Amino acid sequence: MHEAQAKWFAVLTKPRQERIAQEHLCRQHYECFLPMAVNPYQKRNKKNNTPMIEPLFPRYLFIRAIPEVQNLAPVRSTRGVNGMVRFGTKLATVPKDVIKRLKARRCADTGLIRVDPDPVEPGDKVKVFDGPLAGLRGILQEHCSQTRSILLLEILGRETTVEVDSLLMQKL
Repeated sequence: MHEAQAKWFAVLTKPRQERIAQEHLCRQHYECFLPMAVNPYQKRNKKNNTPMIEPLFPRYLFIRAIPEVQNLAPVRSTRGVNGMVRFGTKLATVPKDVIKRLKARRCADTGLIRVDPDPVEPGDKVKVFDGPLAGLRGILQEHCSQTRSILLLEILGRETTVEVDSLLMQKL
């Protein structure tokens, strides 16, 4: 495949059929990339007590092709695929740099994408970006575990300490 001409495209899959779509697209000789990661919100698989590994972007995977050379029409009828992502009639391309950065975050041993909390240290100003405290700003007091942190927030005119999920805050 000619490196300069090849483009990455986003493919929308049917619910929970990302791996099936990837398998069948690979059989058709498309280069596929399905970023997988440990789900930080579900600690363990209930069946065998292993970490839950899921697609980083549920219902999406990426294929690399040269549209002028490879026919992309079979993609939409591939098992597990709902269709190619489009903007109007134009196929949505994914910048090569985005794929490159995702692949750079893969763990060499497992191939999983590392999803790490935003690195913040006690004393840093932070903003909670999701959950019931979304939008509130405060100061990180301490990390009380690997996944939980204590923030000093001003709520209703009073300074209050609150324990939050470390993945839900970002450094300001």
